Order: sequence, then structure tokens, then C-alpha cells
Amino acid sequence: MAKNKEVFDLYKGLSHLTDLRRGQGRRYSIELVVILVILGIMNGYDGYRSIGDFIERNQEELIFLFKQEKNCLPSFSTIRRVMGKIDFNELCSIFEGWANKNILIKEKEWISLDGKAISGTFPKEAHKFVNLVSLFCVDKKQTFSIGKVDDKSNEIPKVQELIEQLPHKKVIFRMDAMHCQKKTIDAILKKESFYVLQVKENQKALFKKVTFIAENMSAISSHTTKEKNKGRLEKREVTVHKECLDLEYYGWSEASFIIKVKRSVKHKSNKTSEETAYFITNLKERAAIFNKGIRNHWRIENSLHYVKDVTFNEDRLKIRSGSAPQNMALLRTFVINIFRQNGYSNIKQTTRLLAGRVGLMFSLLR
Repeated sequence: MAKNKEVFDLYKGLSHLTDLRRGQGRRYSIELVVILVILGIMNGYDGYRSIGDFIERNQEELIFLFKQEKNCLPSFSTIRRVMGKIDFNELCSIFEGWANKNILIKEKEWISLDGKAISGTFPKEAHKFVNLVSLFCVDKKQTFSIGKVDDKSNEIPKVQELIEQLPHKKVIFRMDAMHCQKKTIDAILKKESFYVLQVKENQKALFKKVTFIAENMSAISSHTTKEKNKGRLEKREVTVHKECLDLEYYGWSEASFIIKVKRSVKHKSNKTSEETAYFITNLKERAAIFNKGIRNHWRIENSLHYVKDVTFNEDRLKIRSGSAPQNMALLRTFVINIFRQNGYSNIKQTTRLLAGRVGLMFSLLR
């Protein structure tokens, strides 16, 4: 094994994973298998057989890097068995340990939380997809932690758990409207942090009060942007209003401001579409800050979920056994973090540039 301290720390961390394989015939360490999977994903290889091909193709260099005996590297079937038996929570702990050392989260940094179902994990008729929630650092486009949604639950409890476990305070949490929950807000306040939560009509009383304030009270701050993209002209008007109906009395803790976002889009056909969204927040900031932060929430879709599906074929892979679906998904997220930590912004291009350069990829794990 290479002597570099940072790489050795990752390797050592993986060695703490519980190995549920039988001792008889166990030829390869669990940490070796996981590192090989990570390197395979970095090269653009996705499924078990594909990663097996990566190992065979780069056998000589991998044997040299990991000080293995000649012709002594795991096959795709070994990788399948190991990845299906690894405890996902243990792997998450190692991932979060790396993130805590490498991702610097500053005060008032925007954090997005959103779930993603892995479509290939079960037949469509079963409707039992593995669903993972990611805690995503918006500006850095890196994931700090991941949690698996319980099969008989939804995202809400898992989001609350990830917020509670985040070892940082005074950040800004942004989530979908389904997370406009009093327990979620309480979890955020315990972190001495801030929330920007959308309010929709399913919460009738709250929605009525929020829209009344936004439509009838003068704004304390406003900001407008215009942008032309793919032939469409988009205009976003954001206004901030002081909360004046005592929402805290109704249980919406420290909701001090109302944000109104009016978005109008003029299409190529000259048709114009409009939509208005309303948010509550305990953060005192200018409308320009909210305009940017609310819009950038969707980076979690474009810079994480989309990349995993399009670049790494996550939804099309038929990986279903044991804990392998969530373990492999976590390693794909880890690879995206590694690339962005090293300054690579275009993930697809990076896999092409690094293809076959095992030593260089190995050095990125520092």
C-alpha cells in the first residue's frame, strides 16, 4: 500500500468496515475491494462486470499500487458479494469523516437537502426503490452526508436526522415544501441555524397568512434579475416582507420574514408563463441574497442527481442485492466529491481525461 498519509487514512478507515464474509476463502480485504470500486467509478465504469473489466484491464498497475501477488485481484463476483454485505451506516460514517476533514462549511452557507429514488433497484411494478437523502453544500457542489429513507417512512424524518447530525451551526437550510414542518424547523433552530422553506396550499392556514402579507404589505427589500437561456427570457422578481401576523404564535418558530418569488418566462413561441412561490424564513437578509439562494437550491438536481444518472448510469443499473444499491450510490457521490475537491467541474469530461490513468486517480484520493 502507498505510504501517503492521507490515502492511508482512507484505506485505514475502510478497514474498519464489518466484514460479514466467511473467514474461509477470504482472499481480499474489504478495504481493497472498496478502493478498487472507487477507482473503477472514477474511470467511468459502472456495474459489477464493468468494474471487473476495469480491474482486468489495469491489472499490472493495480497489483503494483496495492502490493498484491501477481494475478491476485478480486473478480466482479467477489465485488458483488462484498458490496452487498457492507453495512451502509458504517460506510456513511467513513464518508462523513472524509467530508468533515475536507469540506469547509462557512457561516451562512446554503445547504440543500433532497431525496433521490434509485429506479433500477427494484422492478417498476414493485415500487420499492431505494431512496437516499443528500445534504448538499450548494456553492461547493459537494455532498456532506447521506441517509437512507426507511422503507415504511418518507424523507421527512431522515432530513430531520441529517440536520441534527450536521456538526456545523449558523448555516442556511433550503428544502422542498414537504419539509415545511414544525419539527424540522425546531431541529434547525437547535443548530442555531436558518431556514428558507416554501409554503404551499396544502397548509391552508399558513399559506393564507403568508400570501396575505406578501400581496398586501410593502416590501422591505426587492431584487429583480433577467436572464436569457436556451432562447427563453426569464425574469425573477423577489420581495421580502416583514412578518406581521405573529406566525410564531401558531407554532412556526421564529418565522420573521416572508419571501415572494415571482417568475415569468417568455418562450421562443412568444408565450409567457408565470408562477409565484412563497417562503418563510428566520433569516434577515436582502432580497438579492434570497433570489440567488432559492434559485441555487436546484443545483442539487443538476450537479448531483443528474450527474449520477447521466454520467454514472445510476438509474439504469440493476444492482439490487443486499445493501449494494445504497453502497454503490454512496461511492458515486464520493467520487463526485473527490473530483470537485480537486478542481474538476465537468464530471463526464473528467472520467474521459482520467481513463486508464490509474496512478493519477489514486493520487486524487489524497
